[in-house]
Amino acid sequence: MSENNYDHLFISGVTAEQMKGRKYATLGFLDGNTMPGCNEYQVFWMGEEPYGVYGNKQWGEIFHGPHEHKYPEIFMHLGTDKDNPFELGAEVEMHVGPEMEKHVITKSTIICLPAGLPHGPWRVLKVTRPFIVVTVNQNGTHTEKARRDMVPEEMKDRMLFLDQGYEDEGIAAAFDWPKAAGERGKYM
Repeated sequence: MSENNYDHLFISGVTAEQMKGRKYATLGFLDGNTMPGCNEYQVFWMGEEPYGVYGNKQWGEIFHGPHEHKYPEIFMHLGTDKDNPFELGAEVEMHVGPEMEKHVITKSTIICLPAGLPHGPWRVLKVTRPFIVVTVNQNGTHTEKARRDMVPEEMKDRMLFLDQGYEDEGIAAAFDWPKAAGERGKYM
């Protein structure tokens, strides 16, 4: 039981149950299930080593395939150098739109993605200094529709695809695990 009336509003870290599905270093996770009426927020640390993210042994190998969300998403990449906060300390590739317009992110950047706008692949190419990623899906539960049709067949073996709650909110996540990543870990 908390000592103060509002302790439950201060989120630091994630529960052991939430970490099971998040092998990467998650600093915080909040959604409509954990806090009724809340959007979905994820905050995670990206280090020099991929430490198992999607089965990566090195950055750039495996990446999140193209997809869209039913609701708008804000996707932030934030540098951690106090003397140069706009320098990301990394190189991240993001494709946006049906034409898969390529963007390379090297500065602290906020991406505003309207509902239904395809985006991805999203791929971390290299990290020279840890940075922070924050995603805000402007709905209480995650909605994602994989867009496998947007990439050539030979690339699909290196991509993670997720279908969750787009057609029917609240359904369990269905992953297509990238073959190039090897066996799917128990925490992904």
